[in-house]
Amino acid sequence: MYLYGMVKDVQALIKKLSPFMDENSEIFRELSMFFGDEAKVDVYQNDLTKFLERRRLYRIIRLQGKSYKDCVYQLVDDHPESMEALGMLRYYKAPTGPIKWEEIEKAEIAMGQELTTNAYGWAPDAWTVFDRKNDSEENENTHEMVALLAFDMEH
Repeated sequence: MYLYGMVKDVQALIKKLSPFMDENSEIFRELSMFFGDEAKVDVYQNDLTKFLERRRLYRIIRLQGKSYKDCVYQLVDDHPESMEALGMLRYYKAPTGPIKWEEIEKAEIAMGQELTTNAYGWAPDAWTVFDRKNDSEENENTHEMVALLAFDMEH
């Protein structure tokens, strides 16, 4: 089921799929944003359903760099535990100006090349991008990636 543009329905679905998740938590806010109406790449309910499967713990990693690809390398190099995740949703925040899709493509290719074999089983493995809005001047040329990770509660 297609979710684009249905923020309140997304929040209701998150509550339904994960009734004990705190609505004021960072993961709730990030999921609401990821599946919200400002995403520049279509997102799907099935990805949310897979991400919120039972017995999962969540972690959010925020990265900044000179390029999206730089952010991917930071994720792999500085957070090797991310490769053990069961699922990953990630979004890119564009620097001020038009989104450079070719730069996101380079980052996603780098992600594929850097993954260990157990990471290929991520369910879900999805990404989107957002325009930058009224951020401080120091961040206006910074590339950002936010990774939402789901881990097995047993490990």
